[in-house]
Amino acid sequence: MFNFDVPRYEKVVGDALALRPQLDKAVDEICEQGYSNIFFIGCGGTWAHTLPMQYWFDTTTSKIETHCVIAAEFLAMGHKRFNKDSVCVFSTRTGTTPEIIEAAKYCQEHGARTVMYVSNDNTPATEYADYKFFSFAEDDVLCEAIYTYQITMLARFLKNAGDFADYDTFMDEFAQITPYLIKAKEAYEAPAKAMAEDFKDVDYHMVVGSGMLWGEAYDYAMCILEEMQWIKTKSIHAAEFFHGTIELCENDTSIIMLYGEDETRPLMDRVMNFTKLLEDEKGVKVKVNTFDTSTVELPFSKPEFRKIVSPLVIYTITERLSCHLENVRNHPLTTRRYYHQMNY
Repeated sequence: MFNFDVPRYEKVVGDALALRPQLDKAVDEICEQGYSNIFFIGCGGTWAHTLPMQYWFDTTTSKIETHCVIAAEFLAMGHKRFNKDSVCVFSTRTGTTPEIIEAAKYCQEHGARTVMYVSNDNTPATEYADYKFFSFAEDDVLCEAIYTYQITMLARFLKNAGDFADYDTFMDEFAQITPYLIKAKEAYEAPAKAMAEDFKDVDYHMVVGSGMLWGEAYDYAMCILEEMQWIKTKSIHAAEFFHGTIELCENDTSIIMLYGEDETRPLMDRVMNFTKLLEDEKGVKVKVNTFDTSTVELPFSKPEFRKIVSPLVIYTITERLSCHLENVRNHPLTTRRYYHQMNY
């Protein structure tokens, strides 16, 4: 695969999976002490990656209350459900993001417990972590580490609440996921390369997702195509596509579909069916490209387990497009004009 280091990738996912004993111990301690709710707090991508986790809980348990909040907004607005018994979950690669540091400090000062994943240890954010989890990761593989940390931790919360009867089976099978993720990348290598060539000069994309993958649609549009490639992009929830964005479809409009395996898949089908109706009834032919987790082989014995890891899988395969876009557009993913380049 182009510009892909297999041993490095195996280390990132393997090290994140190896956090399980620490995570289990922390969750068991929190559950024994008692807690009122879980707050997922992030900004940009680290907020987007919490949206699937809330969807998972919303469709799985009525016993655990969860909230996904943007760190800066949380600090500005306050939150009536936040209290000293809240558990506040953070993720940060650098450990230096001001909003994350401020939010973690605020939560800790108000008596809440803070749980933090970092891929750069002993950074400012860790000062405000009651429970710190560290493993190596860099930007292109950060999501694998974050999702592995979140899934492992939250599965334990569900088990302890009595809402994950198949916990042991899931965790045993989840531990085997690394080679399957690598195979998924290999399967999408050629399509992603061709897609990148086709996208080279496209100046606007729509990224559509739903359910467990709505957060990834948001993240891929904003954090990859906009931030890292400077391409105008709109993230659209499949259910909301028909309430405005529908009118922007023209010949050759680029639509990237992120298909998952949860209850909202029919919402994605509706968008796909509309694109076909456009051509049949209006003569408008949009360009649709699809990433679909159902095409990926995974180590799970139960179909419902695939839903849980779908955001991890979709990030894994869309990374191939990001890598090839960087190459064909001669635009490194690390290049920024303003982000962390000036005081704002």
